[in-house]
Amino acid sequence: MGPQERLAAARRRSPLLDHAVRTQEHYGTVQAAQQAGAVTYFAFLSFFPLLALGFFTVGLISRVYPDADADLVAAIDSVLPGVLGEGVNQLSLDDVADFSGLAGVVGLVGVLYAGLGWVSALRTALVTVFSTPREQLPNFVRGKLRDLEALVVIGLVLVLSVAVAGFVAGFSADLLDLLGLDATLGWLVRLLAVVVGLGANMVLFFAMFRLLAEPRVPPPVLWQAAAIGAVGFELLKQLSGLLLAGTQGQPAFQAFGIALILVVWINYFSRLVLYAAAWAQTSPRTRDLLVHEPVAPVQGPSAPPEDPDPETPAEGAEPVTAPALKAGVPGFVAGLGVGLLLRRRR
Repeated sequence: MGPQERLAAARRRSPLLDHAVRTQEHYGTVQAAQQAGAVTYFAFLSFFPLLALGFFTVGLISRVYPDADADLVAAIDSVLPGVLGEGVNQLSLDDVADFSGLAGVVGLVGVLYAGLGWVSALRTALVTVFSTPREQLPNFVRGKLRDLEALVVIGLVLVLSVAVAGFVAGFSADLLDLLGLDATLGWLVRLLAVVVGLGANMVLFFAMFRLLAEPRVPPPVLWQAAAIGAVGFELLKQLSGLLLAGTQGQPAFQAFGIALILVVWINYFSRLVLYAAAWAQTSPRTRDLLVHEPVAPVQGPSAPPEDPDPETPAEGAEPVTAPALKAGVPGFVAGLGVGLLLRRRR
């Protein structure tokens, strides 16, 4: 038995393996790796405008909510650990704040449009992976409005997740300290923080799928794909911290700085999003839904008219009357007689 036969037998025995193989096949069929590359390009170009826009918006919100600025920094650090700071090859908060103020006064609309480039590229990639029908795609204006809605939701989820995680961790630590259990159950606080982070990541992935692509996928399957993406996202954040620490002092890192880390991280994040989408699209429930989905009838050419009754005269033709039949009888008899005469002479 060859490798292909063994793989086919293993897929028949294990539905999970079959689903994973279908995910990889679909990922390759729709060229999701190339889509992730396009998303990486636009995301890198949009990163600094989005960062400036975020600080400009938080600067306005901080008048009502003083901790908004700190929550934004914590949210960015939770996604890209070690990117912001005052160290070598880190983005300075003061520079970003100064740029955001200039952007808010001079070019807020331009910065917003540049920032939406990443969301638009991600929407195009998700539409491709989810095989969204062309007739369901929005026009340019509706597409940009949908991108803006998704951008606002993503930003709110990130900031609120940090705020909620900080509140849960602080409240739990105070409660355990009050009960005198902080030494023995300190791990519980960390576990709660991880659970809250995973829940926020699930909401983030589900929102991206639903708002950007509107896939024809059952909601439970979409939540399952969001959970897979959330776990992978948490692992990716941990790996990015290790990558940032391991590249300190490397010549390539010194030459390209934080840009190299950003490009690598954004590309892996884009691949993770598209892999999770491919998992949802190749789910058995999704395939059953698409198979049994009613198909609109195809409008073909009109059917040709039925053949007229041979006994019914065609429209516009003169009916065969009795005198005409009588006129044809002598000719028929004469022809029959000539034929018999020729046969006798032979």
